[in-house]
Amino acid sequence: MLGVAELDLMEACSVLSSIGTLALAVTAWYQIRRDTKLMFVPMVVIDDFAWSGGNLVAQIRNYGTGPALDIKLWMMEGQDAAPVAPLVDGRQVTGLHLAPAEAKRVVLTAHPRCREQARAMVPAEIRMRYHSVRGRTYEERTRIPQELQTAVVQHGLGQADDGLPE
Repeated sequence: MLGVAELDLMEACSVLSSIGTLALAVTAWYQIRRDTKLMFVPMVVIDDFAWSGGNLVAQIRNYGTGPALDIKLWMMEGQDAAPVAPLVDGRQVTGLHLAPAEAKRVVLTAHPRCREQARAMVPAEIRMRYHSVRGRTYEERTRIPQELQTAVVQHGLGQADDGLPE
């Protein structure tokens, strides 16, 4: 067995070079893995709200680079949260997903046990929670504009505008 003292200068440099190459490979692998994770990040935003047929409608869009999976919605009034059963194209969906650059018009209908309360008062904000393909959880909050909250009273009187702008 050779000892450290028996290695000449060239062999010692070769061993150090091998260790350096291995360290560089591990660092490169870590960086590539991190960049791949950052490549698929969803960013879901509510672009607009409107009243349509007595229902609150939201235009939801994914501005991120990865799909947003299993989007859950809640109507928030202070600390009180009412789950939302979203309607897309007239059908209730249990799993709302958005691909990158995809937008959907979603009718926000409160959960049946909270429906009367939701109709009586407009929530202050909508909270969303969704996941990326990498398993990370994201949460967003969007405040409902004050003028839209006052439009509920006008809508009840038949004076409010319906639908989202096209």
